[in-house]
Amino acid sequence: MRQFSVGNAFPMGASPAGNNAIQFVCKNTGSINAGLVLYEIKTGKKEVFLFQEEHRIGNVYSLKIEGICPKDYSYNFISNEKEELDPYAKIVMGNEIWGKRPVKLSAGILLEKFNWEKDRPLYRPFEECIFYQLHVRGFTRHSSSGVKKKGTFEGIMEKIPYLKELGINTLELMPAYEFTEQESGLKTTKEDEPGRLNYWGFKKGAYFAPKSSYAGEKRPDISFKKMVKELHREGIEVIMQFYFPPEVSPVYIAQVLRFWTVEYHVDGFRLMGVGIPVEFFAADPVLYNTKLLYESFEPSKCYADRCAPVFKTVATYNDEYMYALRHFLKGDVGSLGRAFEAMCLYSKWAGNMVYFTNYNSFTLKDMVSYDRKHNEENQEEGRDGNNYNVSWNCGVEGPSRRKSILFLRNRQMRNAITLLLFSGGTPVLLSGDEFGNSQNGNNNPYCQDNVISWLNWKELERNKEFFHFVKEMIQLRKAFPLLSNQPKEGTGRIGAEFPYLSYHGKEAWKLNWDESNEEAGGILFYSQQTYLYLCVNMHWQETKLALPNLPGNKKWTLLLDTSNEEKPGELPKIKSVDIRPRSVKLMTAKGSKKDFDESVSAF
Repeated sequence: MRQFSVGNAFPMGASPAGNNAIQFVCKNTGSINAGLVLYEIKTGKKEVFLFQEEHRIGNVYSLKIEGICPKDYSYNFISNEKEELDPYAKIVMGNEIWGKRPVKLSAGILLEKFNWEKDRPLYRPFEECIFYQLHVRGFTRHSSSGVKKKGTFEGIMEKIPYLKELGINTLELMPAYEFTEQESGLKTTKEDEPGRLNYWGFKKGAYFAPKSSYAGEKRPDISFKKMVKELHREGIEVIMQFYFPPEVSPVYIAQVLRFWTVEYHVDGFRLMGVGIPVEFFAADPVLYNTKLLYESFEPSKCYADRCAPVFKTVATYNDEYMYALRHFLKGDVGSLGRAFEAMCLYSKWAGNMVYFTNYNSFTLKDMVSYDRKHNEENQEEGRDGNNYNVSWNCGVEGPSRRKSILFLRNRQMRNAITLLLFSGGTPVLLSGDEFGNSQNGNNNPYCQDNVISWLNWKELERNKEFFHFVKEMIQLRKAFPLLSNQPKEGTGRIGAEFPYLSYHGKEAWKLNWDESNEEAGGILFYSQQTYLYLCVNMHWQETKLALPNLPGNKKWTLLLDTSNEEKPGELPKIKSVDIRPRSVKLMTAKGSKKDFDESVSAF
């Protein structure tokens, strides 16, 4: 027999309240006939319960119903005689099939205790992270992916060996919370389904629920938790993208972030939207060790004691690096200074995310294959997508069979990967860039649920050599922790020793920062008697760069030449190095404290 009583004011939404009992809590919006609708899952039978004044606590209604089994029911709330999905719904029912317009959405109830087996967030410092940005569906939806459960959280789990081989250690998921992908307007990919598909999912959604159509089993909450646990087991963090429109309150956003941190063990969030108060969330005790990424904020206000943190939890995530390095990669006049500054940007308060490509830009292959966007398939007559791409097609727009064009494009891709992975910030790879994935020049495929946006894994076999190059560059970055051991103070010279960071040109220790400079330069990183010298020449002519003198008669060792014209190995005792057109060289050397004690300064 059912019994009704006033529940507690927290938690919001629906939750089990003992054996065969459910507590429902919703905000009092002042609407008429506010109440609860229960649906029996097996039969679809509907029951309506209106809230009474006795059910109100503060500004919420709380109703506890005993005598019903939580797993047998879904629910909605009533406001002004209209059914509404609970904004705190932990499971959303009715949108399990991707692309099919749901007849009705209702909220399920989170039930089972998940066995996390001592899992917890990994707390990896930004300096050690290598991000990999992906779309859950597009990552494995293509028939070439080779996974059993394509386009799902389970599909990502099946690709864990691949992710480990590549060497990334942090996944950034495009929206994986529940949203309705159907939009009004154009046709979907299915002829019998009206409406446009919002493939990306940057829209208001059911923020507490994992997307059910991304789950390979009936319980999306279990699917997501299994994925997180397996990724953590292999040392890979999980960062979630959340888009919040301006009308969503900071208090609600904080509740969302806390829930996913505690319930799903996620390691951080990339917050998207206007005016999101990152400083407020960073000071939240529950989120204190959770990564928070945002476009712009005041990092020094993110910590309660106003002291620079040992473990940074906030990071800037904007396009300044991308555009600066794209200009430089093209060889644009005056771009070297801005590029070097972007590569070596450092803040004692916050991390700095760096990337050449993003979900709303060209892929790496398209960046060197197209001068302009080709978004015709979006059917918006070219109005959508960014017109400012800072790309270069290397001589031919789009696909080409000319060997000279293909050779140049491959070198430019190698240059981009090298510059990215040997920048001082936290590198972000766009999924598929490591094997030359193309979107046919579409820089805004937000509505393309098809082969334009799905990764074609056949390209991995076709471009295996480039994949191995990216993998080796990731390994090489990890082998030089000096890139992450950035100093707390400046980079001035101290005695005979080298500064942590120095810039060089045709003369050692002298780089022409003038805006007319269009040739080349070098960045020397130094820490604990380890030297790493990055020489870059994005000009179309060969140039010569001076080499700083090494103490103790040490010699430079060449690690990499993106022109492939010089093999790695120890170099003779030389004072300068030739850099081929549009190429990068990476050199290293080892010293010792004794070298500095007994030698003359290299300055």
